[in-house]
Amino acid sequence: MIRRLLFLAISFILFTHPSTAQTPVKIMDGEIDYLFNERLSGGEVLALRKGEVVCNSIGKLKYARINEIPETEQLISAVKEVNPNHLAEIIKILPYKKYENLTEIVSKMLKDEESYTKVPFAMNDDGSTRYLYFLAQIQDIQQEEEKEVITEKFIMPPLDYFIGRIESEKIGSYFFYKMKNTNRIKYKIFSAVGKRKMIAVISIFRYGENWIIYALGGVDIIRLPFIDKAVDRAFYNRIKAFCLFTFANLEARKFEAQPSGDEEN
Repeated sequence: MIRRLLFLAISFILFTHPSTAQTPVKIMDGEIDYLFNERLSGGEVLALRKGEVVCNSIGKLKYARINEIPETEQLISAVKEVNPNHLAEIIKILPYKKYENLTEIVSKMLKDEESYTKVPFAMNDDGSTRYLYFLAQIQDIQQEEEKEVITEKFIMPPLDYFIGRIESEKIGSYFFYKMKNTNRIKYKIFSAVGKRKMIAVISIFRYGENWIIYALGGVDIIRLPFIDKAVDRAFYNRIKAFCLFTFANLEARKFEAQPSGDEEN
């Protein structure tokens, strides 16, 4: 049962995922040191410079590679409130010049609810494709000062539905996204995940000549002996599946939105 509970978590890394067409970026060692700590390996630095995604199952927030800098304080604070024991981290760097309209594209993708049900995850025994979501339906959109708040209903079998509260805000070249579940999520007759015990957070910001995309997706569930590693692997694989789908989608849409003119800090 617990392995399947992690179906929930992939939904949370909605817009920070790897593309099939990688764009190399120029980022100096000093910039890397400012953004990330010693947990970011030499191989991961090379991957980021090649335009690849770095995706890791880190378990707890204390193992994150990001430094607590002004651009990530909001993200880190949100995750600390939940204190998840299964956590995935995704890092992507894009050149600013080719993606001037990145935050507009991401905001638009957040509201494309139909695309959530088209994410391929695995093959069924009969050869048909299994998708991550059965249902993703926006129920309400509100504007609260500088934040847009979306209430959305999700169904990912074999779990019962959950309601996600999605908050997003854009200030200049800074974009922040957060989603939490607002109800207990059931598996059959059991309560699988408590209220506000799943979270996805995304911070997108311009740094020098690049966009930094950093995301964490996690869930706080009971740890059980002997299957904990399997749970963690299931969690990671589902996040990665959504990553691959969404960055490919981002690449296809990158010229749809026009730059707003406020991207320069």
